[in-house]
Amino acid sequence: MTNRHPRVLWRAAIDRLEGAYSENTLRSYRSDFARFEEWCEKGRRPSLPASPEAVAEFITQQARNSAPATLRRRLCSIRKVHRLLRLDNPAEDEDVLIAMRRVLRTKARRQKQALGLTSDLRDKLISACPDTLAGLRDRAMLAVGYDTLCRRSELVSLRIEDIKPLKGGACSILVRRAKNDPFGDGRYGYLSPATATALKTWLTAARIESGWLFRRVRDNCVGPKALHPYSVNRTLKIAAAAAGLERETVQGLSGHSMRVGAAQDLMISGVGLLPIMRAGGWKSMNIIGRYVEHAEVMLNGQMRRR
Repeated sequence: MTNRHPRVLWRAAIDRLEGAYSENTLRSYRSDFARFEEWCEKGRRPSLPASPEAVAEFITQQARNSAPATLRRRLCSIRKVHRLLRLDNPAEDEDVLIAMRRVLRTKARRQKQALGLTSDLRDKLISACPDTLAGLRDRAMLAVGYDTLCRRSELVSLRIEDIKPLKGGACSILVRRAKNDPFGDGRYGYLSPATATALKTWLTAARIESGWLFRRVRDNCVGPKALHPYSVNRTLKIAAAAAGLERETVQGLSGHSMRVGAAQDLMISGVGLLPIMRAGGWKSMNIIGRYVEHAEVMLNGQMRRR
């Protein structure tokens, strides 16, 4: 360790990761370690290097108001910062592992599932979008998000140059980079004729000929930059409220809803898990299995009624 303030050291260490990790990952490292540092300062404990006892106590105290997934992420951030600074890693100490295991056994690990935006819900939201420039964008975004099973970050990163026409009025579009595709191998998504028409209507009205598909609209003017991923959540909730859906439904929608709902619809229509995984760019059978479990319950119910 040098004489530089620990905060300067760890922030500089994370800055070295620029370009090697996604912005979301770097943001998590910074916010999580800042929270740990603040906790250490209040207890007059050193955060760098942190003792295993301090990390174990931090995990135990944070468990009162944090989900297991959040605790694992914060522990990962503590581990990463210590490794970057070539310090002894307290996160691997047995006391810390025991503390985490104790938390996982006492707290429910199951994450809250986003409400699936299945085709019937999608159509209600699309119909509720107004006949304005922003409304045309939102209709196209809802349709494209459902067809491609994109995450919200992938959806706002789509570009017009990556659209290719197919027979019958359909199109394909390249999803350049995904959360689980750090090196940008990409995958192709399918756009139905109806979705391709909605997208063309928006692009023509917005006079977009290159670059980002979905952009900010203010005072009936289209901006040059891509929408922020959080805008996808907001669009879904605004459209759902305009469609007159129940409050519980509006609150259950998130940026993952189109992805979840499309996977559920594919499952119900008889598509196997492997093709669904390819369509949505999933790497883990466990994750896709959790997404479509509601569809499996519905299928089982239908079979029993026959």
